[in-house]
Amino acid sequence: MKTSRAPVALWVDPLSYHLERDRLWSISSSAGVGEGILGPYVHLRARLSELGVPVHTGDMLVTGDAPAASLNLYVTMGAWRRYRQLARRSDTILSAFFVNECPIVEPRLFQELDRASAVFRRLYSFAGDDAMRPFLRAPVHFEPFRYPFPFSSVDEAAWSRSDRGFLAIINGNKVPRLETNELYSERLRAVAFFEARREIDVYGVGWDGPPLRIGQTRVPATLRRIAYLAERRWDRLRPERNPLVATARRAWRGRVASKSATLSQYTFAICFENMVMQGWVTEKIFDCLVAGTIPVYLGAPDVDDWVDPECFIDMRRFSGYDELRRYLLDLSPAEIAAYREAGREYFRTERFRPFSRDAFAHIFTRILAEDAGIAA
Repeated sequence: MKTSRAPVALWVDPLSYHLERDRLWSISSSAGVGEGILGPYVHLRARLSELGVPVHTGDMLVTGDAPAASLNLYVTMGAWRRYRQLARRSDTILSAFFVNECPIVEPRLFQELDRASAVFRRLYSFAGDDAMRPFLRAPVHFEPFRYPFPFSSVDEAAWSRSDRGFLAIINGNKVPRLETNELYSERLRAVAFFEARREIDVYGVGWDGPPLRIGQTRVPATLRRIAYLAERRWDRLRPERNPLVATARRAWRGRVASKSATLSQYTFAICFENMVMQGWVTEKIFDCLVAGTIPVYLGAPDVDDWVDPECFIDMRRFSGYDELRRYLLDLSPAEIAAYREAGREYFRTERFRPFSRDAFAHIFTRILAEDAGIAA
């Protein structure tokens, strides 16, 4: 017996192939990519299920492992290897391309965006057209969206912890593909300053080996992994040549199973984005606020438009790390409590709403309404 096709289905390509075969919709898959980071996607699928719209990862439309609908709406969160094939299908609309990586991390993605704009109905970015333009081959228009954060309130157990150390940073030992406005090296300088005074603990992956150059290349992943493993073996036989990396290794305390649990051990955290870029506010600052840890932030120049200034310490206020250190050490318990309470309150405000999972789901219900006539 022939099974009738659904009228409409949504297909979402995740940024990482690890989340294909519908693993994008499983909270348990977050373990490999970040604490709870898939929560907004799980919420999205549940919301569209209420509207009777099947949702699967994009690979399953190509392979046929999930049944195609009469009309298929395709969205990618940044992967670009499938969309040209899907653009040839008469039953498929390329509805949206979401840019989730900044240009210094994925320059090849940005070289693809002018071609993508010709076939996708919408492109979304944290940054606006003017900020994106220097990294593109041709002008492209982007609709705004915010990083979908999985939590809408503080983690009470983490936030309430009182026995806290001074300062931490959670970042992997990575280097970007481009150096334009990058903050990877600035993180290392911050670590070196505070480690010289034994006042910072470093957490994250890769500090027991050579830096990992992130982003996609034309070199096959298997060859890149073999080369990296060979470099790791060589790294063990010689001293680290970069003094900033060597300093970070001395302050390294291991990987992180839970960001909230780790950050809750500290009063302050160095919270620098991957690069300075208008609008590019990611999960880093929210991870701190959830744990009741005060972020020392550097990144998006317009961060005050998105996050209450009372929640965080803006690194731009200081001439350098000496002045920052004096400020941190001179804060009274009452002033520290005020920062923390402002962070708790922020999640209840309209200013946080664009980063909420409901706001993320609303983008998709709008796409369904416009491209398939399905009203939420």
